Amino acid sequence: MRVACVLITHLRAKAEMRRQAEVAEGAAHGEEEGEARSEERGDPLQAASAASSSAGHLGEPATLVVEGGGASGARPVVVDYFPGNCGVKAGMTLEQAVSQQAETVVLRADEPYYRQIFGELLRSLQGVSDRVEGAELGTSYVRLDGLEAMYGDEAGLLDALLAAVPADLNARIGVADAKFPAFVAARTREAGVSYAPEEVRGFLAPYSVELLPVCVEVKERLRRFGLHTMGDVAAMERHLIVAQFGAEGGRLWALCNGEDERPVVPLAFEESIVEHSSLPFNSSSLELLFVAVDTLLRRGYARAELDGRYVGAVGLACRARGWPPWAASIAFKQPVGRWERAAALVRDRLELEPPQIPVEDVTLTLSGFSGGSGEQMGLFQDVKERAGRRLMEMEKRLQVRMNGRHVLHRIAEVAPWHPAPEMRALQIPIDPAKRDDIRPLHAPAAVAVREGAGGRPVAVQVGRRWRRVTGIAERWRFDLWWLPQPIRRAYFRVESEEGPVTLFRDEGAGGWYSQNGGF
Repeated sequence: MRVACVLITHLRAKAEMRRQAEVAEGAAHGEEEGEARSEERGDPLQAASAASSSAGHLGEPATLVVEGGGASGARPVVVDYFPGNCGVKAGMTLEQAVSQQAETVVLRADEPYYRQIFGELLRSLQGVSDRVEGAELGTSYVRLDGLEAMYGDEAGLLDALLAAVPADLNARIGVADAKFPAFVAARTREAGVSYAPEEVRGFLAPYSVELLPVCVEVKERLRRFGLHTMGDVAAMERHLIVAQFGAEGGRLWALCNGEDERPVVPLAFEESIVEHSSLPFNSSSLELLFVAVDTLLRRGYARAELDGRYVGAVGLACRARGWPPWAASIAFKQPVGRWERAAALVRDRLELEPPQIPVEDVTLTLSGFSGGSGEQMGLFQDVKERAGRRLMEMEKRLQVRMNGRHVLHRIAEVAPWHPAPEMRALQIPIDPAKRDDIRPLHAPAAVAVREGAGGRPVAVQVGRRWRRVTGIAERWRFDLWWLPQPIRRAYFRVESEEGPVTLFRDEGAGGWYSQNGGF
């Protein structure tokens, strides 16, 4: 049996680096970002990050993923870290970790998110081989034998596996004739493909018993007996190991001798379509979530792989910085063939069980596909469908004139009562193939303003020229201090040489903006 172990080391930390843009750009601002994250996610993390900022520069910046702390009352413990040579180990308390590494970015563990990333990886590998096993988080096995002809040879097959893994996860692949040697080959070598030699026992001998798939207590007992490497274990008589460790002892002795008869147990292949959208602002508005769900359903149902098929279930995952993730799964009684009907069913569920967090990112998964009969919309929907097709035809013609740019959008009111105009309505492209994020209708634009007495605007820069403000027709202010990201603004409705315009001064971050797009 020819096996490849596809290994993602430090998957939790790498997943967070993907999600946190400031970490993905490099943890150069470790102290500042660590403090900011800690303030959002609980006092124990805040205290630890404060300690790290005064501990001095002891090494390279590190990303730490921790569990515990906050409202749970548990002591924060490091479950992952990156880079691997930063001096931090899993199982350390956060205080111990920051004593080893001064510049840290501290993030609360989000296990559902890590499982989602790993699940997406497994589905990608299933596109290369139909025999993929998901072991523990970050570790998967793929049967290679029998597939070489499809990819030219084994090297071509391994290249396809590497290409199936996102580059930011930096996969390692170990190849051997059994699962455990393949894992050790991946675990102990650099990124890329590594091969275990035919003489497996000698290959395994120098490596630590820490790599054995047994519990921590067994590893500690092995060390107490002076068995620190797999070669030490393999040199013992089998019956002596079994006498001390029982059946598990016989299994680990066999592994140390290169004997592993465990089969690759393939995952059931579950076809799915995943769509994601980042919202323009963090909000608890249910209407905003409905807009996002409708947009993602339109995209998903427009995909070519769903043409003429029906959807049996919808998964929804919502996230916002500083809040625990929220997820829901909606299984339809009958498969649904139109996005409008699916949207109505999802809305019904969300109205009964809305997210208990603000929403910033939405991920929607369509699954349970079938090609048979399902639930469609009524005949009256044909009129709306024909109108939609006419709009799409007009959009295509306009795209030709506009060099491929998407022109037509629909407007959705989400919070018409909101004092910040950009949070009242959103614009969504009518073309479901467009993958751009949902945008606010009245996004503010930065402008240069000269201030007079009392901070009043007296001139506004237009291009390279300054235009005098001839009068202030109206002024008002608001302070939404209770929001996760407070909004404090002073507005001025001014008359100028270019006509009326609405300006505001951001009293939190500073700077001036034009609310209606400038002059």
